Amino acid sequence: MATKVESNFKYLVSSGKDLLWGITVDNVGSADIPPGYDVYPPRIGHPEDYYFHPDKGRILSNYQLIYISSGQGICYLQPDEPLKIESGNMLIIPPYTWHSYSPDRKTGWHEYWIGMRGDTIEKRFHNGFISPSQKVFKIGFREEIIEYYRHAQNIAMEEKPGYQQVLSGLANMIFSLALYYDANRSLISDRNVQLVEQARTILRENYLTNITPQQVAERMNTGYSLLRKIFKEYTDISLLQYLIELKLQTARTLLINSSKSIKEIAFYLNYEDALYFSTLFKKHVGCSPSEFRKMYSTTGE
Repeated sequence: MATKVESNFKYLVSSGKDLLWGITVDNVGSADIPPGYDVYPPRIGHPEDYYFHPDKGRILSNYQLIYISSGQGICYLQPDEPLKIESGNMLIIPPYTWHSYSPDRKTGWHEYWIGMRGDTIEKRFHNGFISPSQKVFKIGFREEIIEYYRHAQNIAMEEKPGYQQVLSGLANMIFSLALYYDANRSLISDRNVQLVEQARTILRENYLTNITPQQVAERMNTGYSLLRKIFKEYTDISLLQYLIELKLQTARTLLINSSKSIKEIAFYLNYEDALYFSTLFKKHVGCSPSEFRKMYSTTGE
């Protein structure tokens, strides 16, 4: 049975003026590669020079920042020297460097990437801010970094005037935070902190499905009672409440900025019963979805 790969990406073209900014972004995206996947990487939509076969690898002309938020796999920087890649690792691949990578078929993985070029990045490599020999950075589960990737994807999709300058700032933050967290690994070594960050990442990446807190614990190979206790102590909110709040945040955005019906929004959030969704919304927000839309909608409805 074929497995479905969820992906979202954009390849971009920079103007001569964009190049003067010091950093330009060539591509940004993400993909959820499920366990038992058929082919990696997914072929559809990728330009010929970015597509590669894991056995043959590839060479690109820009810097690639590839973050693995869940799952595990293998990276090759030399054809016969495999490096294990785990969740919470980031690959920083300089231009004109042969490389290859692929997720473990048993686990799959969730990957985020952004490709950039420019004098600013070149100077950092040449001035010793990053070791030429280091390509794998152990930064841990970082929700803020995932948010930067997601924001970059949204900006890239719209391509509004000045978008390249915003993307360069986001790419710069991702790059800087990767170096920071890798340099301060002792700050992320605490087992409980890692569990909480991993749980939040899984919830954020799957909250539009019917995932449950118990299933989050199963994915992490952690006891649910232990995870629930640690999560509550660390965040002052339960796993279930965190999941609900993610859905409600999306619901608010859709009610304000879209013309989707209440039923369509409920279905999008994976609630089969629109009445249940409306009741849940009113309980946590203080008003019904229709009342919320009347107060804040930008669609004129």
